[in-house]
Amino acid sequence: MKTGRFARITMSNEFLIFNFLPIIVLLIVCSFIVTGCVQTGGAEVSEPMSEKEVASDLQELLTTVYCYCGCTRETIEVCTCGTAMRIENDFRDRLLAGGTVEQIRTDYLDTYGPQYYAVMPVEGINLLAYAMPVIILVLIGGVVFVVLRRSTRSRQGALITSESQVSDDAVKQVEAELERYKREN
Repeated sequence: MKTGRFARITMSNEFLIFNFLPIIVLLIVCSFIVTGCVQTGGAEVSEPMSEKEVASDLQELLTTVYCYCGCTRETIEVCTCGTAMRIENDFRDRLLAGGTVEQIRTDYLDTYGPQYYAVMPVEGINLLAYAMPVIILVLIGGVVFVVLRRSTRSRQGALITSESQVSDDAVKQVEAELERYKREN
């Protein structure tokens, strides 16, 4: 005989598990979409831009490309050598002339090599680095799901066992009372 209190607890655990799984999957998909947009984003305007637009695009270029000067591996924004200043001026001139961030970055990386790209591209073995957090979250979610499922089942089994013991004790007590009543009458 199950009580309503325990039945609701069991239902609420399953309810929570099944309602949070789609939310977690949605968050994972959204993180991939955002990562892809950040990796492929950039200004697609081919006409001269205002100084404010140039400043934001220049900032993006300076933070996503390493300086090739031979100093410590630093982005052009951080590097203080004369080479970094020349690269920054070149990037600014090309942006003012109507070049896009992607074009300028691609030309720079074609000239000096992909090792000067400060952002890990989403391709090849790098896909594993982007996918591992998602895989780990899915595995942890699976473990939590299995543990909650087993604990729910063990609670249900304990309830059934305790109810049968209680009912056996109650039956013994009723039989004892019946025997005592028969002796008295």
